[in-house]
Amino acid sequence: MEVLLTGLLAGIALAIPLGPMAILLISTTLKHGRRIGVFGALAMASVDFSYAALVFAFGNAIINLLTGWVFPLRILGSAILVYVAIKIFIDARKSSKIETPELSGSPATSFGTYAKFFGLTILNPATAFYFFGITPSVASLSQGSGALSILLFAIGVFLGSVVWQLSLVFAAQLTKSFTDVKVQHRIQYAGALLILLLAIGLLLK
Repeated sequence: MEVLLTGLLAGIALAIPLGPMAILLISTTLKHGRRIGVFGALAMASVDFSYAALVFAFGNAIINLLTGWVFPLRILGSAILVYVAIKIFIDARKSSKIETPELSGSPATSFGTYAKFFGLTILNPATAFYFFGITPSVASLSQGSGALSILLFAIGVFLGSVVWQLSLVFAAQLTKSFTDVKVQHRIQYAGALLILLLAIGLLLK
């Protein structure tokens, strides 16, 4: 139970900061609705589950592997975030020209959204750096532990992450219900700007 609880707290701590993926999840939910947002949330939590299992099982090896890749990961992550920010802004501009933004462009699919969020979360430096940061603590906790402990820790991280991500989806859906299209577009513009600032900040660290 201690390992599960530790994982749960780690998952919550990872998810709560309003990073670029959380902003993208809110923007996606505003544009395509709750069902699509849920698949984005599940994808993000799935990546957290995978990272958690790897860190718990191979903590010290991961530290040695990633040490020389910190700066390249920052460059790649920043480039991806800039692209995401520009795309959100362009999509919001396009959808503002018609009455219902959900009808603009290609409709989002559950599988496509899951794959998109899974890939972006894997490449998101914030997620990788978080697990990189907790690896020493997790490695000491995992010494002498078996497969069950690895699974329990990863499940705990998944639960903590998915609960928070789903709360963002439902909050975005609630916002959508009580706001008009113009307000929703302004939220998307603000989200795009924040993601862009996060990308710049990542390079300056």
